[in-house]
Amino acid sequence: MDYKKLTRDQFDAVVTGELTHYAIWLEEELVGIISGYFAKPDRLKDLSRLLLRRDGLTFQDKIEIVRAMAPLIANEELAGKLRKSLNRIEEFKANRNAFAHGLDVTPKDTLPPTVHIEVVNRAGKEKIVVVTPETHAQELANAESALAEIVSIREEIGV
Repeated sequence: MDYKKLTRDQFDAVVTGELTHYAIWLEEELVGIISGYFAKPDRLKDLSRLLLRRDGLTFQDKIEIVRAMAPLIANEELAGKLRKSLNRIEEFKANRNAFAHGLDVTPKDTLPPTVHIEVVNRAGKEKIVVVTPETHAQELANAESALAEIVSIREEIGV
């Protein structure tokens, strides 16, 4: 897609949609790790439905559950890879959350399709995220790499 041909509003919508899709895919891999490790095959569907896909269990909660599971992995090198991968997923999630929960503060004189999003972190500090076609393409490449990495780790764990 040629992001540079989009208006600012179109670019904002595309970025939000694309980041949301990667968030869904990454979160699904975390659900797979949790459920594959703990559930017996005949109860896997119920575990997923009743606990892991429940509205109140956030993407961050699932990251923390998988992080807490890392010591359960006998292969220390693989556990380390998992922890690093979770850090990458958290970085992606923070960027995605900027679009899901941030405020568009793009200056009026900014040429489209650049978007400026203001976010406030948990400590109350404000940050402006500037997204251009180039930075968004890089973010998608990072997300694709993180997704491939967590899929590979899940396969190595055997779940």
